Amino acid sequence: MKILVDEIIPKTKALFSPHGQVKTFSGRDISPADLTDIDTLLVRSVTPVNAELLASSPVKFVGTSTIGTDHIDLKYLKDNNIGFASAPGCNAIAVAEYILSGLFVISKEYNVDLRTIKVGIVGAGNVGSALATRLGIVGIPYGLYDPPLHEIGDHREMITEDELAECDILSIHVPLTNAEQSKYPTLQMVNRDFLERMKACRYIFNTSRGAVVSSNDLCAWLKASNERQAIIDVWENEPDIDQQFLKETLISTPHIAGHTYEGKVRGCLMLYLAFCQHFQLQADFDKEALLTENSPKDMIQLQQDLNYMQAMSAAIWNVYDIRDDDKALRAGINRDMSSHFDRLRRGYKMRRECSAHRLDELSAPDGALKTLKQLGFKV
Repeated sequence: MKILVDEIIPKTKALFSPHGQVKTFSGRDISPADLTDIDTLLVRSVTPVNAELLASSPVKFVGTSTIGTDHIDLKYLKDNNIGFASAPGCNAIAVAEYILSGLFVISKEYNVDLRTIKVGIVGAGNVGSALATRLGIVGIPYGLYDPPLHEIGDHREMITEDELAECDILSIHVPLTNAEQSKYPTLQMVNRDFLERMKACRYIFNTSRGAVVSSNDLCAWLKASNERQAIIDVWENEPDIDQQFLKETLISTPHIAGHTYEGKVRGCLMLYLAFCQHFQLQADFDKEALLTENSPKDMIQLQQDLNYMQAMSAAIWNVYDIRDDDKALRAGINRDMSSHFDRLRRGYKMRRECSAHRLDELSAPDGALKTLKQLGFKV
């Protein structure tokens, strides 16, 4: 069996090589000629998988190590009896920690007490739920807004659109769908009309899909008031992103919100299990060993004079400081942004989640230690 995998997906050789020959490719650089003898194809969101790519190939199984599937022609796969798997929830923790890092930037830069505002979480699936859990742990008020889930009987308390309009911060976590796919299409959902209805909103995060947001409308909304800011990780027309829009944002990153080691390994494991099931193979792996491999050895020490929220931000920024990725992306302004954007993604650092880090418990101020442990820190 021959297995072709995106070079950025980790642990594929360790997991899949017992079942066949594993070859790697660069995500955007693939053609039908590369698949002439391939049985299994594993991709990320940068690789469109459709009839044009697969029509002349012997591919029997396709996996994407992503939550979203808008880059996959699912109908073609089904019609041609090609197995498929995605990785919903694999990077939910990573994205939630990314947003926490961004929230603390807002708190610092604009003197915002995060315990006195409300975050509207648009989309209460895996990522939205992971974010809600962490906001609740830290003590940041939030509301879940997800009409499709509410309609099918999700038992959790949901806010209405009127209540969403009263939220100070919006964080977008929806799949990309159009009117043919859903009663609640999300394509260009965040547009001028939507933004006009969000009367209290001052800050917007988008870590879902770029086309969920109208870049032109959001850019105009930002320009209309100095009190409005956006933190954007996903973009229309990636990697050829709108640099004028980028310049209007508070924080911009190159579609890496979910790019932690743990998130990528979880995604690979989910594909591996689906692959084994599809081909009726015996799965054999040590999940704990894979997730804890190469964990950071240094212990995080916090300053003794920090208050509760300062300790939260210091600990989170020790794990991941979103401003570093913003600085790296902005270094490509007025240059070949497409190449720069992809280069940053391909060469992205080894980023770990809170659970991979150890905290000096004696350095944590009163009241903060319990919260930090609930966020996943080891002590």
